[in-house]
Amino acid sequence: MNHPADVAPALPPLSQRTLRAVIEARLRIAPDKPAVRDPDRGLSYAALFEESLAFASGFGRLGVAPQQAALLMLDNHLDFVIAWWALSLTGRVEVPVNTAYKGSILAHVINNSGARVIVIEGRYLPLLAEVADRLERLEHVVVHGPADEGAAARLPARLRTMPWEALRGPRETPFDTQPWDLIGIMYTSGTTGPSKGVRVTHAHAYGYSAPAVLGLADEDDVSLCTLPLFHIGGQWAAVYNNLIAGGSSVVLPRFSATTFWDDVRRHGCTYTMLLGAMANFLYRQPARADDAEHSLRRVMMVPVMAQIDEFRERFGIEAVCTAYGLTEGSTVLCAPIGRAQPGKVGWPRADFEVRLVDANDRPVADGELGELVIRTREPWMVMDGYHDMPEATVAAWRNQWLHTGDAFRRDPDGQFVFLDRIKDAMRRRGENVSSFEVEKEIGEHPSVLECAVVAVPSDASEDEIKACVVLREGAAADAAALLAFLDERLPYFMVPRYVDFMAELPKTPTAKIRKQVLRDAGVGPRTYDRSADPAAPKRKP
Repeated sequence: MNHPADVAPALPPLSQRTLRAVIEARLRIAPDKPAVRDPDRGLSYAALFEESLAFASGFGRLGVAPQQAALLMLDNHLDFVIAWWALSLTGRVEVPVNTAYKGSILAHVINNSGARVIVIEGRYLPLLAEVADRLERLEHVVVHGPADEGAAARLPARLRTMPWEALRGPRETPFDTQPWDLIGIMYTSGTTGPSKGVRVTHAHAYGYSAPAVLGLADEDDVSLCTLPLFHIGGQWAAVYNNLIAGGSSVVLPRFSATTFWDDVRRHGCTYTMLLGAMANFLYRQPARADDAEHSLRRVMMVPVMAQIDEFRERFGIEAVCTAYGLTEGSTVLCAPIGRAQPGKVGWPRADFEVRLVDANDRPVADGELGELVIRTREPWMVMDGYHDMPEATVAAWRNQWLHTGDAFRRDPDGQFVFLDRIKDAMRRRGENVSSFEVEKEIGEHPSVLECAVVAVPSDASEDEIKACVVLREGAAADAAALLAFLDERLPYFMVPRYVDFMAELPKTPTAKIRKQVLRDAGVGPRTYDRSADPAAPKRKP
């Protein structure tokens, strides 16, 4: 398919696409240059390299060998980067864990990864204690920061705990990492089953992050990361991207629309990644005389908001880029810096083959809806499969193309327009949400006979979640109580905003739920809206 020449990334030879190669190149050029900082401290490339290798020795003492996994359930701070580098530079495999995970979802990720070590914030120990009796292989719990002593006491004796600082030891030697070695297992929401762990190679992570793809970062840039580091958007697109370019990165605990521009000014940041919802929150803030008085000049925005021109003018942004990416693949479709348009995600990269196909994998015509399928022109640039899920891996690679599960159309100019998710995943507050996992927890309520969860439009450019619920005969339940039940079982971003109680769910002759009918119904006058209920507790991260 046609694409502009500037979507052809100038990537280095495959042998150079490892974290070790990236960092050692910076050590030769500018070892004392600031690499990463958080609000409390920062480290140069050389200091961060040495600190990471010192902490790597602790993973070795706990028995984590090269190409074995360790879980990281950490907040955004410099120590997260140290843990990531400690594992990746020594050939080990990081497994970032969403800090909102709890219950069966958390237990599944820990067990499926096969990891025997977890590094966890002390304040998340209650979540770990809740599922401790279901953990099959975990042996060591490394606690970062103050521990919840009550939760620590509830952990079984077989889970041996130690403080984060105890990992530091004699410097380890970097591993002779190859581009096909695993760098991580990244869990993505399942839609027909539990969450799947995407096996990511060093070359795959590099290709997703490479600044050459979008023309976004260079060695003079200071990136601002407010997205969670346990997501590829935070770790790869906001931090690794800039490390490859040789710039500096600032990692903040979270995104705040009210303090964002002050943070930019304080740290001298020149570019950042914003989800469409984040850009909308910034745009809706009251206008200030100094809105454009800052150093930020370039933004990667996903998706591009409708008021992009007004946003750029108000905040003095020189150019915006955008992309479509997936954990299993890469940033496959890109609109390079200055080429982003609302509603579109750009052109295919030259190092990928892409097609839009129907349900039988036959190509569809331009302008028609089709599922995006991809494959790479180079080895090791997409996932190595789903971890310990061979059947899911084979299904994803049907007919030798990686199926994204997402629907697009191709415009006459060759750009792709995202239309919908063919699979029943949703995107809410920057998180992918599995309808399967939400439905599973709703089904645990004793009054629920069956349910279906669908996305409905949000006023913040992503999705809101609606639960359509059929109660058991003679059972009673109110929407607020049902959502309170889910509050204790699901991450905050998975709890539906809307609830519709129904006599029955619409189904096909083969008894499959017709979710499109539920989506089309949207939000009606009888739909319960949690955000409009003054008595409902407000959910916060």
